[in-house]
Amino acid sequence: MPLDRQSSHSRLVMSVFWLLAIATQLNFNHVSNMIVGTGWFVTLGYALCGIFLILAVRVPFRQALGLPGYLIAAALTSYLLIGAGVTLVTDAEWRLGDYRLPLHAGFALVLIVASGFGARVVLRRIGAEELLARILVVKAIVCILILATPLLVEHLYHALPETYRWISRTRFMGTFQGANTAGIVACQTVVLALSLLNGRYRGLSWWIAILASVAVVVTFSRAAILALILVVVFFTWSAAQGVYSRRRHTAAWLVLFVIAAGFVLMAANLERLPLEPNQLRRLAWITTFATSGGDINVRFEVWPLALSHIAESPLFGHGLSQFHILQYAPPDCHDSHATTGKVCGVHNTYMMFWGEAGIVPLALLLLFVGALLRMRLALPKSIAIDTVTGWTLVFAVECMSTDDVPFFAWNAFIIGLSCALVTHAARGSRARGAQRAPETRAGMVAHGAASP
Repeated sequence: MPLDRQSSHSRLVMSVFWLLAIATQLNFNHVSNMIVGTGWFVTLGYALCGIFLILAVRVPFRQALGLPGYLIAAALTSYLLIGAGVTLVTDAEWRLGDYRLPLHAGFALVLIVASGFGARVVLRRIGAEELLARILVVKAIVCILILATPLLVEHLYHALPETYRWISRTRFMGTFQGANTAGIVACQTVVLALSLLNGRYRGLSWWIAILASVAVVVTFSRAAILALILVVVFFTWSAAQGVYSRRRHTAAWLVLFVIAAGFVLMAANLERLPLEPNQLRRLAWITTFATSGGDINVRFEVWPLALSHIAESPLFGHGLSQFHILQYAPPDCHDSHATTGKVCGVHNTYMMFWGEAGIVPLALLLLFVGALLRMRLALPKSIAIDTVTGWTLVFAVECMSTDDVPFFAWNAFIIGLSCALVTHAARGSRARGAQRAPETRAGMVAHGAASP
């Protein structure tokens, strides 16, 4: 391909990649649902962008997404095939939870591959640090929109269902369907900001880390706060000596201090603060680590029920959607169902994979998480590796509290980007090793000739 055509082709791929990044991270689909009542055309746009990137970037799958990409693709594919097969054999009702579930899983697979392919082109053109800095700006906008939830609900979300309007009065959601999801996305932003403290954008990263931490707090999401504490512990533990690492260490502890101080102040002034009962209940759990009262206790009741159901068919599961609505689970076990009496699902992606499609998808999903975490030990420290490790920790915690985690568009994009980042880092490490090898051999030969 001529140089000018190759350059214009790369620019087009990069433009589509950034369009997909902005649309998925800001969750344009849900914004459209809340404004005009439908978002199918946005989902179609996601799919067209994804298909374009897959067809336009002509590289082998392994060069773009590496072993982690193979594992997550195999996990989603096996979940679909085994789950659908069991559904057909047992004649199970697969429309119990969401009749579009197979489409969600297939769509997520397209987004993962597309974001990985697109990221490979962007990484070759601008590098990992510049790419992540631009993603940080997008995610900072997401956090600002989370803090602006009351304004969005009052002036923009004209088609917001009453159930979510009820949630938004006590917990901030931004452009997402639930507060737990919003908290997790804000936590991903904290990870990215802390990672970039080691680079050229540390001044901006300080402020975004604090902004995102506040966004996590106002969602009152216990899973997000737990993930954030885990992230702070990771960055504190991994901080090496040096001025930039000390800044990251200080920022990590500052994030934790802001969160702890905020909750302590609220807990000490409960009578003076205009908090709703739902907020008070969650605040009491967070500040005292109590498990009595509230939906967290009901969720702990759901998981043993799910495990007993899994034990009936641990190898192949019970079919698609069977764990999205558990027939014997107590009602009102999640905030989004509190006004409807709807029976909830297992609220655990690991159990969902296992219960609906057996042990194979679960094993592949765990191997995927392990493969990304292993890169922290196998590759030299870098901004990209630190970011992927932090994102993986957040993903692992989110999978423990929510269904369908890999199927969300924003998570699918981050998964593909994470695979591309570690593959790019591994390729760069091998190239540097191959470069040093001739120099080392030449030095040894010269030293051997000079020894006599």
